[in-house]
Amino acid sequence: MKAVTRLFAPGVARQGAKALGFALALQAVAAVACAAPTYTVVVSPGADLGTVTSAAAGDSVFRVDPTAGSVTQVSGSATRSANTSTRAMVTVSCAAQVAGDCAKTLNVRLGTVGSPTGRARALTRLTFVMGTAQLAGGPGAPGSASFTIGAVGANSSKTFFVGADLGVAGDDSGLPTGLAESDFFAFVAESPATPTAGGIGRFTATVIRSIAISKTSDLVFGTIAQPASGSGLVTIDPNSGARTTLGAVGLSSPTPSRATFSITGEGGQAFSVSVPATFQMNGPAPITVTTTSSVTGAPLLSGVLGSQGSFTLGVGGSAPINSTTPAGDYTGSFTVTVAYN
Repeated sequence: MKAVTRLFAPGVARQGAKALGFALALQAVAAVACAAPTYTVVVSPGADLGTVTSAAAGDSVFRVDPTAGSVTQVSGSATRSANTSTRAMVTVSCAAQVAGDCAKTLNVRLGTVGSPTGRARALTRLTFVMGTAQLAGGPGAPGSASFTIGAVGANSSKTFFVGADLGVAGDDSGLPTGLAESDFFAFVAESPATPTAGGIGRFTATVIRSIAISKTSDLVFGTIAQPASGSGLVTIDPNSGARTTLGAVGLSSPTPSRATFSITGEGGQAFSVSVPATFQMNGPAPITVTTTSSVTGAPLLSGVLGSQGSFTLGVGGSAPINSTTPAGDYTGSFTVTVAYN
């Protein structure tokens, strides 16, 4: 009995070693067979609406069309500085691991993600249109949040474009100006799986607050005595408000002054001022006033982007007074407008 035990024990040990080696080989083959293709989703470029001047009150909505990138205003009184096109482009790529990879249709899901920043509101009405990708199933009309595209192909890429409605809050919102951003996700997965991973796209704008102007004082020439003969002139300096006369005589009451206007808007922004060259004062006879402005060069609002800026505008002028100008009270008005450059 002892001899039998010694004879077969080594053989059993060798059979066990062979069986274990075979099992390990099967496991290694199975691991290679399970390797999956790798999909990546990149959203670039995003949709950039450029500089937007927000409304003084209330939201404004801009609609980005994914087909050509045209931007239309749906509501509100905000304005864009340039009428340039923009849209988000989604690129789906597939890296193959083995032959036959990247040959399945892909389920795509779009949706909003994260919290908007600055004066941006959450995106609504997400829309899409095919680029090099082929629409393979699911909803085909823009506005759908999910759809299916054809196979990407091994080590290849396909594209589609995304549009949406982007809301921009007004000055009364209290939200900060500057960069505004609202994001969306584009997730993909091989059909029939539900997409849960992919890339993030951005809709952005540089938002500045509206520009406004208000009068703070009137242009006052004061009381003027006519020249004894010939012609005269009374002038108000637009910078200091000082009055000078030529031929005519200026009396002390009421106190002469320049007209002043307070301009407010986004800090550091360039703007232009429009002051009429002349205006008419009416009284016993018309008097034409030639205006002057304190603005020289290219004016800027005080402060920097993200803060409220201001500027004080002075307007003066010259009025002809001669010996035949009828005595009496004279009044007139003029309008000054401002706009961002």
